[in-house]
Amino acid sequence: MRWLLAYLFVSGALYFIVTHFPLGPVRTVPPSMFDAWTPILPATVPLYLSYLLVMPVLVWLGRKRDWLLPAFFAGALAAIACLVSHLFWPTAIVWPVAGSGWLAWLHRIDSPLAALPSGHVALPVAISVLLAMLRERSAWFFAAWSALLMLAVLTTGQHLFYDAACGAAVGVLAGTATAVLLRMRVDLRSMAMILVEWLCIVVTLRVALAAGDWRLYPLAFAIIATRQHALFILYHDAAHYHLSRHRRSNDFLINLAIGVPGTVPIEFYRPLHLAHHRHVGTALDPERRFLYQDQPWRFRPLDTIALARQLLGDASMLNTLRTMRAYRKAGGQFVRPTGPLLAAAIAWGAIVAMLACLCSAQTLALLAALWFGPLFTTGVLLQKIRSFAEHSGGPDVTPGWGDWTYSWRVGWLGRLFIWPYHINFHLQHHRNPNTAWHALPSEVRAGDRMLPSSGLPALLWSGARRKPCASRGNRAP
Repeated sequence: MRWLLAYLFVSGALYFIVTHFPLGPVRTVPPSMFDAWTPILPATVPLYLSYLLVMPVLVWLGRKRDWLLPAFFAGALAAIACLVSHLFWPTAIVWPVAGSGWLAWLHRIDSPLAALPSGHVALPVAISVLLAMLRERSAWFFAAWSALLMLAVLTTGQHLFYDAACGAAVGVLAGTATAVLLRMRVDLRSMAMILVEWLCIVVTLRVALAAGDWRLYPLAFAIIATRQHALFILYHDAAHYHLSRHRRSNDFLINLAIGVPGTVPIEFYRPLHLAHHRHVGTALDPERRFLYQDQPWRFRPLDTIALARQLLGDASMLNTLRTMRAYRKAGGQFVRPTGPLLAAAIAWGAIVAMLACLCSAQTLALLAALWFGPLFTTGVLLQKIRSFAEHSGGPDVTPGWGDWTYSWRVGWLGRLFIWPYHINFHLQHHRNPNTAWHALPSEVRAGDRMLPSSGLPALLWSGARRKPCASRGNRAP
């Protein structure tokens, strides 16, 4: 149910934007000869509106079936692909007749914008294609619904033949792509969250570019930094092969998602991270050897000046350069290209080449600033604060704590900025690294200590007032 509510909120918000605030010149889709032959039937308006029930009905029918998650993923992927297309390439139709009765009411609540491709067609087609590939009998039901919606979008005049055809193509591609991900043994929960984070970044970039107002850039900067940080939490999960059980697929997908654009290939990070798991808190821990080298932080609260130096160094790339220098001095080697890394790099090369063809030099410079600026400054700071929180103090330093690895009770602000995707259950993650992020709450045992997020300042700053540090319990916050 939470996935359904999240989908309805996100898709509804995006649909409102693309149908009320086009972010570029609107292109009118011309009618074809098929549209000239299509009758307008006001009585099909209820059928057109039945689109709103597709996802709720899918959830109800599949509530106890294994196919629900992949079918839901396919439908959401198709709908979001259409909405992103409308963000970048706004289109509209000219209504073939003046509305009256049912049509007049529909014209008042709906818009001729967001025409090409038709999401009304793409979503049910994607579901029916995926279910057909899984050989589920429910495919016939959704295929029939898809056909009726294809007719309804035409007979209400809300879409043209070309809109419906392109929507069907998007649906086929989304359903097929989902089937391919299943064949690659991809965890669709993780893949969905990667796509959601990228959707947030893409929408932020599009709005910032369309507005062209420098006063909005700091907000865009902050949003992108938090979403990059969230992507790196999913990247951390993929370091343990939780994105896909097929290892080459796992590494290709996570390098494509953030490893290559984030300038840290998973092949470089994984050996260091696995060594961190083996040697946490010891002199062999890579975090002690490299991450905090020549910096004020020594796993103890800092005074005001030292903490300011630490945080400013993290936000200005100085500490990143110190980490890289320490790694090289220790004889560390940067990663050799692998097949998954090369494939992801080629894919990003194609994306950058396409952007270079479509965008001006000024737009490219702004895109680069809005991506790499947060990545190397605010994003580094967020990741460092989280790292402080995960492995601070150690035994006998934080009162009542007997381990190097901490877990936290957090609220929605903590999840948004510091601890997305259950990374606050870090003690549980170290105890069982084979558990994916979405199952970590089930790893909490009776008696596991949880630090309150309000105690984070005292963990960092010696001048903060100490609060009760740990509580016990077996409930996820």
